[in-house]
Amino acid sequence: MTDLSFASPLFLLLVPAAALAAWLLVRWRRRRPGGGLPYPDLDELAAVDVPPRRRRHLPVILAALAALLLTVAVARPQMPQDRPRKQSTIMLAIDVSGSMAADDVEPYRLRAAQDAAIRFAQKVPRAYEVGLVSFSGSASVIVPPTTDRDQLTAGIETLVPNGATAIGEAIVTSLQAIEERQGGEVRKDSARILLLSDGSNTDGISVSEAIDRAQGIGVPVYTVALGTLDGTLADGRPVPPDAEGLRTIAQETGGQAYESRDAASVSKVYEKLGAFIGTERVTSEVTGAVAGLGVLALVLAGAAWWRWGVRLG
Repeated sequence: MTDLSFASPLFLLLVPAAALAAWLLVRWRRRRPGGGLPYPDLDELAAVDVPPRRRRHLPVILAALAALLLTVAVARPQMPQDRPRKQSTIMLAIDVSGSMAADDVEPYRLRAAQDAAIRFAQKVPRAYEVGLVSFSGSASVIVPPTTDRDQLTAGIETLVPNGATAIGEAIVTSLQAIEERQGGEVRKDSARILLLSDGSNTDGISVSEAIDRAQGIGVPVYTVALGTLDGTLADGRPVPPDAEGLRTIAQETGGQAYESRDAASVSKVYEKLGAFIGTERVTSEVTGAVAGLGVLALVLAGAAWWRWGVRLG
C-alpha cells in the first residue's frame, strides 16, 4: 500500500467527514430514548426479535465501511502495475570465448548459457523481436532481431567456444543491430541488451567506448557473469569471471547485473530477466475496484439490517 497515490487527493478531505458521520450515527443509535408503549401488549413484546448485541452493530459498521470506500473512490486511487511492453527489441549477446569451455558450470559454461538463452527466448512475449550476437575476439550478428523463435533457437545451438573476449565489440554490434532494425533511430525505452560473459574485455574497442555508445542511444545493458572463481580449463588455466567489470557496464548503462555460478542459477536469472524486460511499470487507476468494494459493503449492510435488525416477529 506504500505505492498508493490519488489523482484527486483533495477529495480525501471527505474521509474524516464520512468517519465523523458514521461515529455520530453510532452514538445516536446508542443514546436515543427507547419508545415506550403506554399499554404494552406482553405478547407483542415477546415477539420482538432482538439479535445479539454484536450483530446489532454489524449493519452500521458495514454502512460506515461502504461510506469510507466510496469516499476514497471519489479521490481516484492509483497503484503502480507491471504490464507487457507494447514493443521491444532485445539482443542476446553471448560470450563464445575459449574460457566458456570451462566445466565449473555443468555441463560446461557455454552449454548452460545456451540452454538458458533458449528458455529466455520462450519466456518473453512472442511479439517481441529477439536477436543474437556471439562474441569472442570479435562480434557478429548470428540472428537479426526476429519474432521467429525457431530461427533464434537454431542460431543459439550453433555457438561453440573459441578465441578471446571482445565485450565492447559485442555491445556496439548489438546496438548497430537494434538501430538497423528500428530504421536508424532507436525509440525511447524500446530496446535492451542482455550480455552474458565469463571474462573481461581483451580485444576490440574499449568497454568505456561501448558504454558511451549505449548511453548516447539510451539502451540499457543487463549483464550476467557466468562461472566460479575457481573455474579452470582442461589445461589447468584459471578462468574466473569478471563480475565487477560486468557490473560496471550494467550500472553505467542503466541495466542490472547478475552472477550465476551453476546451471540452475543461470536459468533463474534468464527467467527473471524474461519477465522483467518484457514488462514496464505504469500507474493505473483502481477506482473501479475500490468503488466495487464500497457497493458490496453497502449491499451487505442492507442484508445485515434485514437479517439482524430489530423488528417485530
